[in-house]
Amino acid sequence: METKETPPPVLKPQLSKKQLAKAQRRKDLPIDEHELTPADCCKKHEVDMQAGLTGSQVAANRLKHGWNRLTPPKSTPGWLLYLLQYANFFSILLVAGGLLCFIAYGIDGSDVSNLYLGIILEVVVFITSTFSYVQEAKSNAIMLGFKNMVPKKCKVVRDGATAILDAADLVPGDIVEYQEGDAVPADLRALESHNLKVDNSALTGESEAQERNADTVVPGDSHKAASGKAPEPGVGWTPAIEAGNMLWFSTIVTSGHGKGLVIGTGDNTMMGQIAGLVSDSGDGDTKPPLIQDIDRFIRWVSAAAITLGIAFLGTGLGLGVQTVVQSLVYCISVIVATVPEGLLATLTVALALTAKRMHTKSMLVKFLQGVETLGCTTVIASDKTGTLTQNRMTVQHCWYDNTLFDIPAPRNEVQRVQMMADKEAKGFQGWFKLDPTNPTFVMLHKVAAICSNSDFMLSTNALDPAAPMLDMAVEWQKSDFDLLGLQCTGDASESGLLKMVQFVRDAKEYRTKLPKLFEIKFNSTNKWQLSVHTDLEAPAGSPPLMVLKGAPEKVWERCTHIISNGEVHPLTPEWEAKFTEAYEKLGSLGERVLGFAYRQLDGMAHDYPYDDQPTPNFPTDGLTFAGLISLMDPPREGVLEAVATCKRAHVRVYMVTGDHPITATAIAREIGILDMHMEKSGRGIVISGDNLRDVMEIEDEVARTAEWDRILSHEQIVFARVTPAHKLLIVENNQRLGQIVAVTGDGVNDAPALKRANIGISMGISGKDVSKEAADMILMDDNFASIVNGIEEGRLIFDNLKKSIMYTLTSKPPELIPFLLWVAARLPLSLSTILILAVDIGTDMLPAIGLAYEHRESAIMLRPPRSAQKDPLVDFPLLLYTYIHIGVIQCIAAYYGFFVALNDYGYPPRILLGLGLGWPLHPLICTNGGAGDAAITSCGFGCDSSSNLGAQLQSLNPALNINANYCSQGCFQPPTSALQDPFSEMTSLGFRGFAAGAVAVCARTCEWYNSLGPLKDTYVAASADPASDFRLILTPGDVTLFDTYCNGNAVVHEHSNLYGFPGRGTADPDAFAETGAMHYWDGSFQSAPDLERQRYILQACQCVYFVTVVLCKGITALTSKTRRLSIFQHGIRRNRFLLYGILCQLILAVIIAYAPPLNIVFMTQPMAGQHWALFIPFFIFIFCYDETRKFIIRSFDATHVIARALYW
Repeated sequence: METKETPPPVLKPQLSKKQLAKAQRRKDLPIDEHELTPADCCKKHEVDMQAGLTGSQVAANRLKHGWNRLTPPKSTPGWLLYLLQYANFFSILLVAGGLLCFIAYGIDGSDVSNLYLGIILEVVVFITSTFSYVQEAKSNAIMLGFKNMVPKKCKVVRDGATAILDAADLVPGDIVEYQEGDAVPADLRALESHNLKVDNSALTGESEAQERNADTVVPGDSHKAASGKAPEPGVGWTPAIEAGNMLWFSTIVTSGHGKGLVIGTGDNTMMGQIAGLVSDSGDGDTKPPLIQDIDRFIRWVSAAAITLGIAFLGTGLGLGVQTVVQSLVYCISVIVATVPEGLLATLTVALALTAKRMHTKSMLVKFLQGVETLGCTTVIASDKTGTLTQNRMTVQHCWYDNTLFDIPAPRNEVQRVQMMADKEAKGFQGWFKLDPTNPTFVMLHKVAAICSNSDFMLSTNALDPAAPMLDMAVEWQKSDFDLLGLQCTGDASESGLLKMVQFVRDAKEYRTKLPKLFEIKFNSTNKWQLSVHTDLEAPAGSPPLMVLKGAPEKVWERCTHIISNGEVHPLTPEWEAKFTEAYEKLGSLGERVLGFAYRQLDGMAHDYPYDDQPTPNFPTDGLTFAGLISLMDPPREGVLEAVATCKRAHVRVYMVTGDHPITATAIAREIGILDMHMEKSGRGIVISGDNLRDVMEIEDEVARTAEWDRILSHEQIVFARVTPAHKLLIVENNQRLGQIVAVTGDGVNDAPALKRANIGISMGISGKDVSKEAADMILMDDNFASIVNGIEEGRLIFDNLKKSIMYTLTSKPPELIPFLLWVAARLPLSLSTILILAVDIGTDMLPAIGLAYEHRESAIMLRPPRSAQKDPLVDFPLLLYTYIHIGVIQCIAAYYGFFVALNDYGYPPRILLGLGLGWPLHPLICTNGGAGDAAITSCGFGCDSSSNLGAQLQSLNPALNINANYCSQGCFQPPTSALQDPFSEMTSLGFRGFAAGAVAVCARTCEWYNSLGPLKDTYVAASADPASDFRLILTPGDVTLFDTYCNGNAVVHEHSNLYGFPGRGTADPDAFAETGAMHYWDGSFQSAPDLERQRYILQACQCVYFVTVVLCKGITALTSKTRRLSIFQHGIRRNRFLLYGILCQLILAVIIAYAPPLNIVFMTQPMAGQHWALFIPFFIFIFCYDETRKFIIRSFDATHVIARALYW
């Protein structure tokens, strides 16, 4: 017999204390007091119900459980949080660049642009980091909202006496007394209850105050209510959050009074669990997709900038073509040219403008990045009460004459006429509208009108008792009057009934005609309300009228008759069956159903002394049943359409509520969140809190995850009776599956999910402070339809940000390529670093921001949400288009203008190679074709002109009176040989040339001359040969002067051998001037150098390059308006801000080019007027190129390889 091997036990990973606490908070608190009798509860906590805890017990319990306050989360100090903002790649890169600029300026103070550049870079980093700090610091305020919820004082029984203590002093086992208006100071088990109701809306979302009593909960009762099915024998379990004998910390006692036992304090309360969940929800990566995209792009740009900067720094130093300062400046320039300095500021402003636009659509944006996050949302987990619904009980249906009717809810007389005009119109359930003239309904309406204590609050200013009152008769006739929005006294159901009564007949008039004689108010024991009235509209001598309203089954059991079609009939089993059917039907819709009945108190006088103590002294049965009226918190206007829009936009909408599954399902079906055909096909499902508890009880993590995946695989889901921990789990598991989750909520219980969500949306009207602090956005009108508007704005801003980024990055090639060619090809530098900043944070800003105002070019609400992984903000097609397509075209256009401008100044492109590094440092000397040909054929540099030659000569021979600037910018060319200096590199016939080496030209001294030996005769002989490259090395005239200065008696000095230019080198060893070359500037040969004029020409040509880039950017801004549509289809003039931005861009370029003060700052010189026209061909080409690209995209399917290659 074979024996099976026992598989090795599966080792579960050991969890840290923090992980264990985090997992425990996602489960229900371990509370069982709700299933114990009050006596057993007191026994468990070792407390006397009457005397309370003793002093020693309080001390022991406090030592064990601590103070009744929430533990604040660990927070990062503000100064450290601020410094951390500088730790990202982008900031580090720019800070380093700024410091290098300061170092370069410290080494060589002659170039002020390095100082300007360093200051600008540091200011950019300071502004962006400070803004990020302000945004992040806001999230730390969330826990302050919990502190504000802690009750200040409470009434406690200790040592047999009642005392008023701080709520923080409470410990488990304390006996607390509470009454109407008190905030519950801890988690309590009710021991005594007298007509007690508690507002739990902050925890559960239930819009009505909940009854509380001291009854022991039978295990399984609440489980059945929540799941809709009976629990298995011995398995039923009642969640404490649903128990009717529990009061939770920070909830409000709305009526009644009682006594309770403290079972949880501080972090061990339901509120403490929520606060812990809020802290937990900050863990993990919930960065908005936009921030993830930007971070990714910053890392890419930073890596590219650092790599290029270091590579070219090493190249400049390694090849010896640049000094340390030159290489440092070049490295900074490459970094600046690679990094889009103005991009983050542009994105921030664009998001801020969109946030401002969203505010006009009732959405207040707290964190700007959330604007775009809403656009890529794939799942909306929406609260029900107040978001999907109106958060006010409204009459929906009624039952009389054995028929169910729909009751409209008009806001004014105009709407009433419209709603009642079509008698054949049916409501959502397919039922006809009521007939206000039906005699049975008239009676039902009368009972509803007078069996109520609710009234309208008509003061125009609730804070001013003397303020005038609204005239209902007048206001009702106005088309803008909102009856449903009026505040009323009484509870939510009474308010709903009053508004239903009002649209048929004025309630005040009704009550005046039927004055109240006596009343028995509603209580939790009777579950009905009764009042006796005198009917002044009835014939004289009519008896008092008694009316009854309450739970249908309680009202029905007091009735013996029913009114139908205006006639009274005895109750029969058939009528009871009809009543039960109607009651259950309305109940199945999740509506609150009330029964109404009346009776004529025959034989009783109107002045009878009615009394109900100890029992009523008049009959309270034998009534006639008038009918049923059902109320519900109805869907908001526009929600049905908004949910339909979400479906078309491929956004799933989940309802996540603490309300009953029946109510949640009914609302979900009515507004389209849960469609019948989806339920039948298995693609729609209703999940209760008990279902989620079962999931969390699965110990195997793989199996538990698989069950979550199964639940979330449904397309339509309603989560009902969920706890704050459940809401957080729903969000986390959706995020695990790659969903971008938006959560709406208004209560404290929503705070963990709001904070954990990719985008949290709190209610502005009904939302608690904690939920508003945890959210990224606040819905000012509490309307779900506004979220859909926000999704559209989010998708639009993504498209527009993509356009802004594309537009911004197109200038990178024309900014970077000049520096690459400056070193690689030694071309003159066509764009300075300071002009790059003028483009990036100057001329580019307004058009880039203007693109944020662009209108949508397609039905963006019909396409799926973007995937942050598959459709990032900056992707390869966009980089390809910006850097290779448009960027290269702009670069070609700018270089065309640069070369044309240089040619107009006399420097044709063919002679420019190799001259770039020395152009601003040394005077050019050039040659022409000879034989009368004025066109220059080559240019180069002679000797180093940076040394203070005059001062050097003066030091060698103090007897000489030599100017300190002698030959400081190159030696002049003497007009005749008689005036030439034998030590100078220039002769009357031009430059001596480097045929004999650099020393023979640049370092000519007496020592050199005397060391020539036989070469002297060779050089002198060559001077007679016009074709010889040595012809100007040593002429007979030079020999005469050398002999005079070096070997004669004209100058007597101990250092006469060093007289000349000892040690002077070449200006640029890679750009030697030819023999016979002459000084050249302003298009003609000159006798003297003018380095300032040479620099002026370069700066003027750089200005042409800069202006051409700016003009190309202007047409690029226009073509960036659309990604697919022709600009003629979309409209050129629709975005006026963009047009203004392009105009300002042009004006700024003109100012930089022509304003003298800015010429100094930006090192530009005024450009010639004709050079503006150089841009026109490229304007046309860029426009036609982009229109052709878009035409090709429209000609192919979106998935075609050509369309995908051209679409960015």
